[in-house]
Amino acid sequence: AAQAAQAAQAAQAVALPPPSQAQQAAQAAQAAQQAAGLGNLGGLQLPGGLHLAAAGLDQANAQAQTQAAIDAQAALDAHNAASLAELQAQAQAHAQAQVQAAEAAARFAQEQAQAVAEAQQRAVVQAQAAAAAEQARLQQQQQQQQREQAIAQAKQRREEKLKEAQAEREAEEKLRCHLHKKPNSKCKFCKRHQDHVTERDEKKAASAKNEGKEKRFDFSNAPRGALEIANTKTYGFSPLLQTHVVESAHFKALLSLESFEQMIEEMNQFADNIEPYMPNSNTTPSALFCCLYRLFTMGIDSRQLRRLMDHPDNAYIRCVGFLFVRFGLAPDSLWNWLGEYVLDDEELRPAKDSEWRTTIGEFVEGLLSQDKYYSTVLPRLPMSTKRQLEAKLAPIPQSRKRSKSNLAFLEVYREQGVKVEISHDGEWLTGTTLELIEDMPSRLKVLVKMEDDTEKVISLGRIILADQRYKSTVGRMPRGRSRSRSRDGVDWAREKGKTDKELVEEMRKADREKAVCSSGKEYAKKPVGYKAACALPREQGAASHRLMEEETFVPMKQVRRRSPSPSKGEQDFRRNAPSAEHQARMQQLFEKYGMAKGSEGGRTGHDIDGPEMMRFG
Repeated sequence: AAQAAQAAQAAQAVALPPPSQAQQAAQAAQAAQQAAGLGNLGGLQLPGGLHLAAAGLDQANAQAQTQAAIDAQAALDAHNAASLAELQAQAQAHAQAQVQAAEAAARFAQEQAQAVAEAQQRAVVQAQAAAAAEQARLQQQQQQQQREQAIAQAKQRREEKLKEAQAEREAEEKLRCHLHKKPNSKCKFCKRHQDHVTERDEKKAASAKNEGKEKRFDFSNAPRGALEIANTKTYGFSPLLQTHVVESAHFKALLSLESFEQMIEEMNQFADNIEPYMPNSNTTPSALFCCLYRLFTMGIDSRQLRRLMDHPDNAYIRCVGFLFVRFGLAPDSLWNWLGEYVLDDEELRPAKDSEWRTTIGEFVEGLLSQDKYYSTVLPRLPMSTKRQLEAKLAPIPQSRKRSKSNLAFLEVYREQGVKVEISHDGEWLTGTTLELIEDMPSRLKVLVKMEDDTEKVISLGRIILADQRYKSTVGRMPRGRSRSRSRDGVDWAREKGKTDKELVEEMRKADREKAVCSSGKEYAKKPVGYKAACALPREQGAASHRLMEEETFVPMKQVRRRSPSPSKGEQDFRRNAPSAEHQARMQQLFEKYGMAKGSEGGRTGHDIDGPEMMRFG
C-alpha cells in the first residue's frame, strides 16, 4: 500500500506540467526510474485489490514512460530550435556585417574616386593657372617689348627733333641780320629773317594740328566687335524718356540711317544742346538724345566710341560718346573709359546760344558723381563702385587748378632733364621730364622718367616742378589763354596741396551735409503752358527740314540784314542838335534881318548863303 501511494504520487507528479523544459526532463527521468523499480510487481501473487492496483500502476508506468519519451523529444526539439535560432541570428549578424563591410568598401571607393577627381581638378586648375601665368608672362614680355620699342621710337623722335631744331637754329643764325640786334622794319635783312621765323611758326602749327588729328583717329589697336551693353532693353533710359524718344518723329526719321558716318553728320548738323529735352518742353526729346538712342539700337564698337569721345571739331558729339558710356556700359568699366577725360579743359556750352560755359572735364565729372542728369535719373551705381569713384574724383578739382597753373610752364616741360614730382596712387614720386605730349591740346601730358628707370605718362594736373633752377621762374601763358591768380594764393605749379585721403574725407562730409540740409531751389520745373507749347519748334532732323523745304520752297535759314548803325560823329551830332523850337526862332530872325540886309545891298539869297569875298585894287 505504501508502495502504491508512492507510485500514485509519482504518477501525479509526472502528470503535472513542468515549469521548464529542463525540470520537465529531470522529472520525467526520475519517474521512469521509479516506474522501472516497480515494474516487477506484476509477477507477484497479490490479493485482488492489490492486483488491480498493480495493474493500474503498470499502466501509469507505461504512460509515464510514453510521456517521458514525448517530453524528451520535445526538449530535444526545443534544444534544436534554440540552436537553429542561434545559428540564424549568427547568420543574420554575419550578413549584416558583410553588408556593412560592402557599404564601407563602397564609401571608401567613392571617397577614393572623389579624391582622384579633386586631384584631377586641382591638376587642371594648376595647369590653367600655369597657362594663365605663362600667358601673362608672355603678355607682360610683349608689353615690355612694346614699351621698349615705344621708348626707342620716342628717343629717336627726340633725337630727330633735336637735330631739326639745331638745323633750324643754324639756318636762323645764317639769316639773322648782322647789323641790328633788334629787328628793324626798314632793314631788308631783318625783314627776311622775320619772314623766315613767321613761316617756320606757321609750318609748326599746321604740322602739330595735322599730327594731333591723325593720332586722335588712330584706332588700329582698339578691339573690334560691338560693345557689351549692360541693359539691352532700356539702354539705361528711364521708361518715360525712352517712350518719348521712340515715339518722336526725329527718331523715326533716324531709323533710315544705317551707317556710323551718317550718324556723325546728323549729330554735327542738328545736335545743338546737351539736355534730354528741347528747351521749354517736357515731351519733345532733343536731337542729341535721339541720336544717342539710335546709336544704342544700331550697335557700335569701341573704335567708333573712341571716335565719338575724341571728335576734334564738335564738343556735342563728344558728349554723345560720354553719355553712351554712362547710360549703356557696365558700372565697373566707367573709370576705364572716362577717367582720362576728367581733366579735359575744352570749352563746352550747354546750348549754342548759352552764355554759361563749362568744360568737358567738369561735364564728365558730373556724369560720374551725380545720380541725375538734368531731370533724368542715371543708371544706379553699386556702392562699392561709387566709393571707388569718389576716391578717384576727390583730387580732381585740385588737379584742375594745378593743370591750369602748369599751362604757363609748357616751355619748361618741353625741356629734358627737368626735375619734377608726380602724383601716383596717392603718393608723390620723383622723376625727370623726357617729353611734352601734345597730341591732344585739351589734355596735355608729360612723359616722365622715374628713379627706377621706368617711364610714366602723367597728366599735366598731377605734376609739379621740383627743379631749383626754375624756383623763381614766372611762367607765360600760351596765346589764347588767360592766366588768373589762384584765389587761395597757392602756387599750384609747385605746391602739392592736400593729400588724397583728406580730399576724400572732405567730399564725403560735404555729401553727408548735403543729404541732411537740402537746398531751397530743389523744386520741380514749372510745366509749359498750352500756348507756349504750341510755339515750340517741332521740326528736327534732316528729313523734317527737307520736307518743309519741298513744301514751302523757302530756305530754313534766312539772313537778316540789319541797317548799318550810325557812326559816332552822327550820334554826337544828333545828341547835341538844337531843338525844333530853337530852329524855328532862328529861322524867323534870319528871315527878318538877313533878307532885309540882302535887299538893301542888292544881293540875292544865294549871295547870302555863299562865302563873302573882298577885292583889293
